[in-house]
Amino acid sequence: MRRLYYLAQDIDTTDAHISVRLYAEGISDWNFHVLAKDPSGLYSHHIHSALSHHHKDVIRTSEISGLYGFFVSLLGSLLALFGGDFYWMSSWFDVLTMVVIRYLLRGLLGVRRGMRSENHRLTTFRDDIEAGKYSIMVDVQKEDKPKIRELMNMEFRQVKYGGNESTFVRPFKESERINPQPVQTQLGAARRELE
Repeated sequence: MRRLYYLAQDIDTTDAHISVRLYAEGISDWNFHVLAKDPSGLYSHHIHSALSHHHKDVIRTSEISGLYGFFVSLLGSLLALFGGDFYWMSSWFDVLTMVVIRYLLRGLLGVRRGMRSENHRLTTFRDDIEAGKYSIMVDVQKEDKPKIRELMNMEFRQVKYGGNESTFVRPFKESERINPQPVQTQLGAARRELE
């Protein structure tokens, strides 16, 4: 699935127009979320507010921390197994147990750290959200993405497109398609000069 990001100026545009139109196109409540500075207004308009994993970096930090714990524990357990100095590390089952326990504990520490940090995908929208704008996140199937993009561009020109990205969290990948800047082409520059 792909997540499309948009910025709306006010709650009325989001509620009365965009959400109704997207519901008509088959976008369910679970695939339409809005992030706002004050989410209480969203509840009164019956709009799904962004969940904690949308605005906090919980998933990404837990994955990174868990993987770090996995590799460090695997290396330490293998050294202990083949070093032979530890009587409690005598089989592959012991290695597996240590690796799984360490992975889970480090993953929980990552969740805790992620609850204190902002989602890395939404850092480009921070100033707009603080200014009172609404960040709209629409999850669509990959094959429906062009249809929804065209619908939003044609019917809601006042809503600014903010980019798209996979809903799958890749722990070591930076967001590259969020808030894309228009590419300056020679043809486009020539057209602007003629106008």
